[in-house]
Formats: sequence, structure tokens, C-alpha cells
Amino acid sequence: MYHLSEAYLMAAFIVTLAAYFGALIFGAAAVAPTAVRILDEQSCAVFLRSYWLTYHRLAAGGGFLLALILAVGSIFSAVPLIYVTFMLALISAMALCFWIGLQLIPSINAARDAGDMAGFNSLHRLDVALIGAGLLLAFSLLVGLIYVLPGQFTFWPTALHNA
Repeated sequence: MYHLSEAYLMAAFIVTLAAYFGALIFGAAAVAPTAVRILDEQSCAVFLRSYWLTYHRLAAGGGFLLALILAVGSIFSAVPLIYVTFMLALISAMALCFWIGLQLIPSINAARDAGDMAGFNSLHRLDVALIGAGLLLAFSLLVGLIYVLPGQFTFWPTALHNA
């Protein structure tokens, strides 16, 4: 039995993850800097406050959803459990980075509103580091899944087929 359907499902998951990763990169690298460059300070603040809430919610929610899909899919997969566990750890850590960033946003906004630039800068740097870590984890997950796809068929037990 060739099990091509599992390879197709894995490829579909990789494409979905790549689209998710691309959207996160585009949002962080293109949308926010463009808003800062084009909009006046007041309009930019209003836009970015709403934007970053949405970005973090979608990033965290998408990460947790992808982790759930990976966990459920692993039940039916021949990929070794240790490898699946590693992939789940990566995707869970990624989603957690975005979720922690989401929790920081009210404090970041409050520090900015209070004029506490030192507090704002440190919290903002922490959020940027969390976003960077989340993107790096997403990239690592993508590379790990692409790495295993060509060798995916070697995980299938062959003893039954040789009998």
C-alpha cells in the first residue's frame, strides 16, 4: 500500500502553514511600517492599536488551530511520535509567543497613554521580540515539515508488504 493520501494531506498542511507564515510576515514587515510612514501620528496610533490586536489574535488563534490539526492528524500518521512531539512543541511555543504578546498590548497602550516612554519602549521591545520568536518558530516548523515530506514514505512499516 502506497499511502499517497497522507503525503497529500501533509503537503496541504505545509501549504496552509506557509500561507499563515507569509501573512504574519507581511503584516509585521509591510502593513505596520507603511502605516507609520503614511499616516499622521494620531491616525497611526488609532489604526495600529486595532491592527496589532487583530494581528495577535489571528496569529495566536491560527497557531493553536494548526497545533490542534497537527495533533489530531498525528493520530493517523506514520510519522514517528518523537518527531510529531517536536513539531507540536514548536507550533505550541509559536502560538504562545503571540498569545503572550496579545496579553501585553493593553499594558503597552496604557504606558503610551500615560506618557511612560521608558515603560512603553521596554514593553514594545518585548512584544517585538515575541513576534520575532514566533516567526522564527513558524519558519522552523515549516522547514521541519518540508524536510520530513520527501522521506515520509520511509516511515511506513514494510514488513507487511514483504510477506
